[in-house]
Amino acid sequence: MKKNVIALAIASAVAAPVAMADAPTLFGQLNAGIESTTDKGTTVNSYASRVGVKGSEDLGNGLKAVYHLEWQIDVAGGKGATASEDLGARNAVVGVAGGFGTVLLGRHDTPLKMSQAKDLFNDGVADMGKSNITGGLGMLGKGGEVRAANVIAYVSPSFAGISLVAAGVSPEGVTGEDVKLTDAYSVALMYGSQKEGLYLSAAYNNYGSDMMNALGATATPAVTGLDDATEMRISAQYAAGGLIANVTYQDFQDTGTFNDADELVATEGSNIQAQVGYKMGKLMPKLKYSTTDFDAAGADDGSAYAIGLDYALGKKTKGYIEYMNSDSDMNGSGDDITSTVVGLLHKF
Repeated sequence: MKKNVIALAIASAVAAPVAMADAPTLFGQLNAGIESTTDKGTTVNSYASRVGVKGSEDLGNGLKAVYHLEWQIDVAGGKGATASEDLGARNAVVGVAGGFGTVLLGRHDTPLKMSQAKDLFNDGVADMGKSNITGGLGMLGKGGEVRAANVIAYVSPSFAGISLVAAGVSPEGVTGEDVKLTDAYSVALMYGSQKEGLYLSAAYNNYGSDMMNALGATATPAVTGLDDATEMRISAQYAAGGLIANVTYQDFQDTGTFNDADELVATEGSNIQAQVGYKMGKLMPKLKYSTTDFDAAGADDGSAYAIGLDYALGKKTKGYIEYMNSDSDMNGSGDDITSTVVGLLHKF
């Protein structure tokens, strides 16, 4: 992460080139591993490998045009028969930055997603957005880990270490007199830095009833009459020396996820995730614990844990081993689901 929270917000997208140079910057990461899972056997997988380009242009008068284009690639080649099927869209935005903050248009992570504390198992088998460790929270089983299209976003300057990030999602393919500029919105307040010291954040997502019913229309059978859905997330983190520890609480109400029968299932409840890691030279042992409580009568609650060890091979390359265990109440299989991965990550 960058030095402050406003950089986090422009972060995922445009912070470095805004501050540095007008020339386009190529960036990305290659992340692959050998994974053994109780219900899938042993495979070679790609974990959010990506490539992108970002940059800016000085417009004068303290303004800059900023842009960011990013694609996910499957370096293991397991998703499709052709290369084109192994390419997926990630963040893609264009905007203007100045003393007033930054305005972005396009496709981007929601402010709620951006507000999360540092995920020590990011992109791997125990990523906080994976359904097997979060219990299928929120929209599409991702628990707020949403990258939204048709986004209008604003990132404020930092005031006393506090930044505001807000985004609205414009409806697409909807006509009539009551069409709104946005049918969903996300807002986050963030304090401090994820890299060092104290970091605090609070965020909220609201999915409008029109969006929920559009989602329901694709289910089998179709679902109608849905209300707004909401997600709320609070995170706290402390990092000093080699230590990093954080906890995240999330509440979700009337959000929806599809089950194996393509039925839309409403979900209400809460999730808590806690993580700790300690860097010792080139080594970093790490631990995560997650527990999920569903409000519906008879719903299966559950918990999961993950342990891992990172080894720095260089400034931009690390090897790692991770183990994740999800209990039977959460996954409904009657047995715990376990995953072990030995992987290699290189960033550029």
